[in-house]
Amino acid sequence: MRLIDGTPQEIAEFLRLTTPEDDVDAGAPAEAELDAPGNGLGGELDWIQIKDLVRGRARSAEIAKRVLDFLQGAVALGNVEIGSGESERTRDGRTDYVMVRDAGVRRFGAVAYVRATNGGLTLRLTREDVKDLDEPRISFRQVRPGHQYVVNCPLRDDQAVQAALRLVELALRKVRQ
Repeated sequence: MRLIDGTPQEIAEFLRLTTPEDDVDAGAPAEAELDAPGNGLGGELDWIQIKDLVRGRARSAEIAKRVLDFLQGAVALGNVEIGSGESERTRDGRTDYVMVRDAGVRRFGAVAYVRATNGGLTLRLTREDVKDLDEPRISFRQVRPGHQYVVNCPLRDDQAVQAALRLVELALRKVRQ
């Protein structure tokens, strides 16, 4: 048994940061309906707010740097928006993940979800979409057949960030067709 002393908010934050995740490679929340259209998926944030969100949730400065490098690279691809989801379980009302979306007409949800706490990343790609790629950093989620968010590429190092950006390009091409 472990005793934790603190306010309810402090205890909730401690549990959020220390509870093991089901799939540590994933950036997408398990409870999110990821195939839903992108309307109403949370507020847009400016870059300073994104940096604050990532730095405030990342478990280390190295993770924060890789997540921010990834997000900057994604925005640099052009016609891309980033933003967080909304949560009633956090003090600031934001989720622990940041979404990368096509800035055009939203027929789909995000093309990528990156978890600020650990650098987990999930993309709107299937096994079929990446079958011809020789990328050792890719892992796959165990999800229902037909699910569109199957590919993970956790941001464990700078090479993973570059691989993730190539995968975001692929996901963007897919949703822009």
